[in-house]
Amino acid sequence: MNRIVPIVTVTLNPALDRTLYLPNFTLGKVNRVENERTDPGGKGINVAKVISALNHPVLVTGFLGKKNAEPFQEYFRHESILDHFVDTLGENRVNIKIADSETDVVSELNFPGITPTKKDLENLQITLQKLAVKHKWFVFSGSLPPAIPTDTYATFIQMLHSYDCNVILDTSGPALAAGIAARPFAVKPNLPELSQLMHAPMESDKDILGAVKELLNQGISQVAISLGEKGALVGNCQQILRAKAPSVPVSSTVGAGDAFVAGFSIGQARSLSLTDSVCLATASAGASVMLPGTQAASLTAVNQLINKIQIKEWK
Repeated sequence: MNRIVPIVTVTLNPALDRTLYLPNFTLGKVNRVENERTDPGGKGINVAKVISALNHPVLVTGFLGKKNAEPFQEYFRHESILDHFVDTLGENRVNIKIADSETDVVSELNFPGITPTKKDLENLQITLQKLAVKHKWFVFSGSLPPAIPTDTYATFIQMLHSYDCNVILDTSGPALAAGIAARPFAVKPNLPELSQLMHAPMESDKDILGAVKELLNQGISQVAISLGEKGALVGNCQQILRAKAPSVPVSSTVGAGDAFVAGFSIGQARSLSLTDSVCLATASAGASVMLPGTQAASLTAVNQLINKIQIKEWK
């Protein structure tokens, strides 16, 4: 039996996600917290959580500040996630998420994070080169740390091309634009990120479809667009699919996009069809919003949604 090779997720800016639950959050007033939870996070780590929960092996790397690394390392040990993070000086950021239990609105306060040194970047490149020998699927997710080059993702993507590796890129702004120029296998912007990338509002289906085709024409093999509660649009040069999950009770939408990327990356790593990959991705996202914080839904919960995903071809 062939061993299933882990997917590698790369998180350059990890965070401890502290979620505060309170009713009727009001700016400028005293707000009393009813409950709270803290989860190791950062988009690549959130992707890894879901990959692991779906019973696919996963390996994590990136930069991890030594000062508060223990909660991350303990989580990786507990979840059997392979830890290849590069240790750096300093403290990983703590992001605050305020969840209003009355309105289901989540407000986020995201901090900038640690600043890796030039030597840290060199150490990470060496780590990625070693991993690329045996691992062929990489997910780069999240914002870049402060003061590192905008083309950092692009540099790593180009290097991984020489090892015949596939990269799924989920970032925004200049890092996304630079990364696309390096032709990753897939990208997954949401609508605001797509609008920023295209320098145009995405106000209609025609606008979105045009943007997807433009990205495919630039050499991206797969393009996935998060549409929030409306689902997702995923396409390649052969077909473009619209996917929508059934309505579910929502606890937290934070991490739904990361769950989508996790499901999609598993589908692609297992050579599933585009339709089956999209179903797994959409079900993973749908199951994740039913849980508080950035917890990963179980494989059982995801399987309960898969056959309920609505898929249609979009032309």
